[in-house]
Amino acid sequence: MVEHWLGLAHTDLTEHVRRAVRGGSAATAPWSEVAAHPVLAARVRGILSVIQSQMADHRDHAMWTLWINAARRALNTAPPQAPAPVKTRPARPAAPAPVEEIPEITLATAPPPRSQRHVVPPVTFLAAGQIPASSTE
Repeated sequence: MVEHWLGLAHTDLTEHVRRAVRGGSAATAPWSEVAAHPVLAARVRGILSVIQSQMADHRDHAMWTLWINAARRALNTAPPQAPAPVKTRPARPAAPAPVEEIPEITLATAPPPRSQRHVVPPVTFLAAGQIPASSTE
């Protein structure tokens, strides 16, 4: 089935995933097989998001959300593949790192106080042709 789904176009795969999701808790759900293939699992997760957004205004939105979340959980709880063996290099004797003295840094405690206070004049917006009320003539 994984090989079949890998060869499908996006729209066809969407229909197959939609049918599998709508199946609900059927014992023949293909999620464990799909989760074993990382590329197909990524495509199916994307399609599950598409289906959830399409069903947002559907009258059975709550049931679709339940089914989609169950499918996502099944995809995420599939048994992980065994990690590849890690190649290790032969250990080298560690040379002691030279210890450098760090110069002491002193921080200024507070900026010097300002002698004058900065005052922002009020701004008055006028329409064209209006004269400010506080203008001196």
